[in-house]
Amino acid sequence: MRNLVLGLLISCFAWSPTVSANLDLSGKTVTWVVPFKEGGGTSRFARFLQPYLTKYLPGNPTIQIQHIPGGGAIKGSNYFQKNAKPDGTYLFGCSTSVIVNVATGNPLVEYNLGAYKPVLLLPQNTHWFTRTDLASGTSDISKLKERDLVLYALKTPASADLFHIWVYDKLGIKKARPIPGLSSSAGYQAFLRGEIHLSSHGAANYVKKVKPEIESGKVVDIMTLGIVGADGSISRNPLAPDVLTFPEMYEKVNGKKLDGADLEAFYSIAAAWAQASKSMLLPEGTPDAIVEAYRKAVTEMVNDPEFKEKATKALGPYPLIIGEEAGPILKKAAIFSDSTKKQLNAVLKKNRFVYRVQ
Repeated sequence: MRNLVLGLLISCFAWSPTVSANLDLSGKTVTWVVPFKEGGGTSRFARFLQPYLTKYLPGNPTIQIQHIPGGGAIKGSNYFQKNAKPDGTYLFGCSTSVIVNVATGNPLVEYNLGAYKPVLLLPQNTHWFTRTDLASGTSDISKLKERDLVLYALKTPASADLFHIWVYDKLGIKKARPIPGLSSSAGYQAFLRGEIHLSSHGAANYVKKVKPEIESGKVVDIMTLGIVGADGSISRNPLAPDVLTFPEMYEKVNGKKLDGADLEAFYSIAAAWAQASKSMLLPEGTPDAIVEAYRKAVTEMVNDPEFKEKATKALGPYPLIIGEEAGPILKKAAIFSDSTKKQLNAVLKKNRFVYRVQ
């Protein structure tokens, strides 16, 4: 299963034998700008790929990871926009936070994310869960819908946490109320103390922290976001194959399939939150030959036996997206339609936040 998943490439290329000859990084340093502090998810993603990029890029350059945290990823992202050269010596470590700043119209954004050239996307996924006493079983939210108050953590409505508000609203959990200012980690600790009723985690923390609680009978799965394919298909998360996806839960509680404006919003949210959760991008204006050389290098990287052996544990069980199909996903994530913005602003207003998506 692991080798099968890692062997999946969503896009394949007919490589010209002259592609690599157009890029020679011998004796050069490639600066990979990560707009977060060292040790975070995007940092770990970059550091895992670092030696493999050196191995497979033409000329075997040194890969230097430059962390520039601050401003909710805006400081480092703006730095990359102003300083990155389109000559193959700069890379950008993008994440959901970087994308959400663009999609929601943050006025401090100076980076032109939609013009960057995607090399590789590393999808992730979100798991939601509750206490065993608040559900009749896996993927059951009937008790939560009946409660007078359902609390959950929300760091800030200007972050990807905004999507939680939309999800709970679409599932009809009318008394769901966020506690602003709680990070994912702090929120999970509050959940374990019984102070909040709904919690969520990404894949790595779900396996490490949540699974043991489920196995001990204290916690029960509610749903996952679901794995969205390039063709729009939605499949179950391999880490929780018996748990409903959000679209399945939507159909269960609303008696109809996810469609129309709700489906459009889901695809945009899934692109930002899951499909393009972590990504490697080249700057605006990078020549096609250099882009193709990078894509060729990462294609060889994912077929490296050592990479295959270690990648599932380091990156998760989801297939990497390489090449042309990464571009439309990134644009869908970064450019929300007026309809999607209207939906997000409606749930912000309902929860009495003054922040609005622009």
